[in-house]
Amino acid sequence: MARLDVETYHIPVMLRECISHLAMVPHGVYVDGTLGGGGHTAAMLSVAAEDARIYAFDADEKAIEHCQSRFAEELSRGDASRLVLVHANFDTMADVLKERVISCGQAVNGILLDLGVSSFQFDHHHRGFSFRHMAPLDMRFMPEGETAADILNTRTEPELAQIFRDFGDEPQAWRLAKAIGQRRQLARFATTADLRDLVIQQIPPQHQPKTMARLFQSLRIAVNRELDRLESTLLSMIPILAPHGRVVVMSYHSGEDRVVKNVFRSHGDTLTTITKKAIEASPEEVYENPRARSARLRVAERRP
Repeated sequence: MARLDVETYHIPVMLRECISHLAMVPHGVYVDGTLGGGGHTAAMLSVAAEDARIYAFDADEKAIEHCQSRFAEELSRGDASRLVLVHANFDTMADVLKERVISCGQAVNGILLDLGVSSFQFDHHHRGFSFRHMAPLDMRFMPEGETAADILNTRTEPELAQIFRDFGDEPQAWRLAKAIGQRRQLARFATTADLRDLVIQQIPPQHQPKTMARLFQSLRIAVNRELDRLESTLLSMIPILAPHGRVVVMSYHSGEDRVVKNVFRSHGDTLTTITKKAIEASPEEVYENPRARSARLRVAERRP
């Protein structure tokens, strides 16, 4: 199989492993907390029984619109459809499911979270998620709160260095933070090009792409408070899991993976960790889809 180009439309990482570890059962209620292009949801539908129900969440209206078209046949079944699309952040899942599932005397049998940024965020680059496209430095999933530009223009140099180090594993965090502090005295950061140009001035050419990727990732995580939201989401979902219900989480950054591991470990009286060590993509998958290189999959099961 030919290797995928980095610009190719997103395909789900470790798809087989994700679906296998959900251990789907008839009559079950399942959740895809990060719908995106619908790859994982499609795989869940392919093995779901006729009486199963899948709730798929995404805060991006473009993702919802895409999946309304992609799953039009399934959705056309009305009340008999196995799929429910929910236009909301995954950190609202517990509230939505309490209203729609728990109140009806059911429980959730499985939750899947793929924490990678979907192709929609990168394709709609007016939000500034990618350094490859000229756009405002926004990076917000929802249109409220501070932007990436706000962070670059207002945070102290130590605060910026901590963001780059903690959320991007950036080895040049302090050097870049100081350079940002000097640059913004001349002109405020406003676009992706402003940050890209600073990296070009500070970092040797062979290291620039990875440095840019780490900086943009760290700013996205900070803007959207992703680690806090991830922890609160996992904690809110544990109580509504059915006995033997599973939580399957795929992370792409050490901070995300640490949150997942710590939540699973700290709730050992409620959860059994299925994956004692995070599962990584096979060398074959990494070759075909370089995005899989940093993926880490962890699974826990609700105790009876």
